[in-house]
Amino acid sequence: MDQDLSEAMSDLPFYLVSGLCVGAIYALVAVGYTLVYGIIKLINFAHGEFYMVGAYAGFGVYCLLPASLSPWAAIPLMLLASGAAGAAIAGVTERVAYKPIRRSGRLAALLTAIGVSFLLQNTFTFVANAQPLQYPTGVAGSVGEVCQRTVRIGSDGITVVKFAYLGVALLFCVVLWFIVMRTAFGRAMRAVSQDADAAVLMGVNVDKVIRNTFLIGGFMAGTAGNLIALQSVTEPMMGFMPGLKSFVAAVLGGIGSVPGAIVGGLALGMIEGLAVWAGVPTGYKDVAAFVILILVLVIRPQGLLGRLRNEKV
Repeated sequence: MDQDLSEAMSDLPFYLVSGLCVGAIYALVAVGYTLVYGIIKLINFAHGEFYMVGAYAGFGVYCLLPASLSPWAAIPLMLLASGAAGAAIAGVTERVAYKPIRRSGRLAALLTAIGVSFLLQNTFTFVANAQPLQYPTGVAGSVGEVCQRTVRIGSDGITVVKFAYLGVALLFCVVLWFIVMRTAFGRAMRAVSQDADAAVLMGVNVDKVIRNTFLIGGFMAGTAGNLIALQSVTEPMMGFMPGLKSFVAAVLGGIGSVPGAIVGGLALGMIEGLAVWAGVPTGYKDVAAFVILILVLVIRPQGLLGRLRNEKV
């Protein structure tokens, strides 16, 4: 009994660190959800597909780069391309699908978001006949081989690329904080979030604010998708479950609160890690996210850092 307890405790650091790394990805995607919701009160269920598009873009750039290029130069280029692709598809989606129905009610926007999600999933089934794409690992010093290297934490090893999740998430959060709190565009974002009609009267270009907010969220989601693809596979459905769980993270932290989305993402990742450590089969760890969603909606619907708001009807 004591030996089993000792082994379990030796495994704990691995699951905590692994959960924290995955939580950083949830945080990146959840921030996109909460930015869009904070501006136009839209739950963008196509956001997970921006993540998927970014992963495909990163893989495409990898195929175009010369084989002799160092992975330490190739990976930043792939991440930039994936972020740009995520931003591009987010901008097109906002302009073509969301802007025309912006004043048609939340139900119309929700159904449109679900439709866009299915459209993107099915469109990308034409890439490689929907076969999963994976970075080759057989060549020493290649992108795939470098990303599959492990660092021992506790009783197991964590792939090196997972630590990049934390670094990229931290960098993006600092840049986003600067944009929101220290720039004219950030002031416009906060003004539109509080009262879009009043912001228009003060000379704020609301359409531009909404468009750029989608671009920021799409860039973060696309980058997150390629980070995951570096040590996993790229396929058309890869964004569905991470997108749902990132939405749970946004609700957990307080939908509409950027710090809440970050805290919610990290917390959800660690909860999943602890669930597996406690003996929940890996295939069922996703259940933990939805149990958390139900508990939050029942106990504290405003989330950890959110605020209850009274709305006039």
